[in-house]
Amino acid sequence: MRWAGSALALALLCACGNLSNDDIAFVEAIPRKEQLHVQVPSGSTARPLCSLGSADIYANAKATGLSINSGVDDILSLVDAIRTVTPTTRDDDSRTWGPFPDQKHPGILIKVVMVRELDATRTPWRWIYTITASGPPAGSYLPILEGEFFGAEARNGIGRITLHFENSTTLGINKPTDPNFPARIYYDLSGDPKTISLDLTAGVNAFGLLSFDYFYAGYLDGHGQFDFAVPDPKSGCNIDISTFFNAQGAGRDVFRLRCGSILSSDVKQCWNTAGCLTFIDDPFAFTPICGLLKPCLLGDSTQCPPGL
Repeated sequence: MRWAGSALALALLCACGNLSNDDIAFVEAIPRKEQLHVQVPSGSTARPLCSLGSADIYANAKATGLSINSGVDDILSLVDAIRTVTPTTRDDDSRTWGPFPDQKHPGILIKVVMVRELDATRTPWRWIYTITASGPPAGSYLPILEGEFFGAEARNGIGRITLHFENSTTLGINKPTDPNFPARIYYDLSGDPKTISLDLTAGVNAFGLLSFDYFYAGYLDGHGQFDFAVPDPKSGCNIDISTFFNAQGAGRDVFRLRCGSILSSDVKQCWNTAGCLTFIDDPFAFTPICGLLKPCLLGDSTQCPPGL
């Protein structure tokens, strides 16, 4: 949905000016792209010959993480455009930008509204922001993006973002490859680990990813967890995966093959920093090196990274 970020930026070009300290407080409630990124360590650049084969799951985790980061960047580009722009309207506890014409979609008007709620001590505790669009024909504004945040600053708070693809489809401003259902992000940056969830369970084909509730937990020392799904080209089913990795890129995974409502038992693997498998416990011989060996138990479990 790259149109919206660039279109909003174009719409706001004429509204630049000086921001007050209070204006800055509003925009700081919006998370920055890098704060919601999945960070799977890249591991060693060495590529030795792997005796048990390469860790395809680890490679998939890195590729899927990059796809999610690209999708998150597209979503947050919708609100990034207002960071240096003077609001059109200021009230004590709200800011409004627009409405402005969308220069790439004639007849479309875009408006951004942010509202804050204060506690009994007049300290901000909740921020709500929406990007809406209207027309043609001119009519009620439909939400394109909705966000909610708890805390003083997005870098260490809790929040959610919903991107309403179904409304951009109704307005005719969607791309042909966009989904027609809402995508939701939930994040908690208030502690260790920071957690991020991208919920795409409302439909299929968003950001080139399967319908799944993608989950990431990242710790300050660099280790983490990433749950995701990829298609299995051999069976036509999906693979539901949980990966656990250290800061150096070594890790382990647990995955299951999902065919409709049928879910296989666990398959377990470990890999080193070079991306080579070191241990396989595969009852179904899904792992290529297992061949026809069922159950398949290869390698040494003591080679699995400790503490994961």
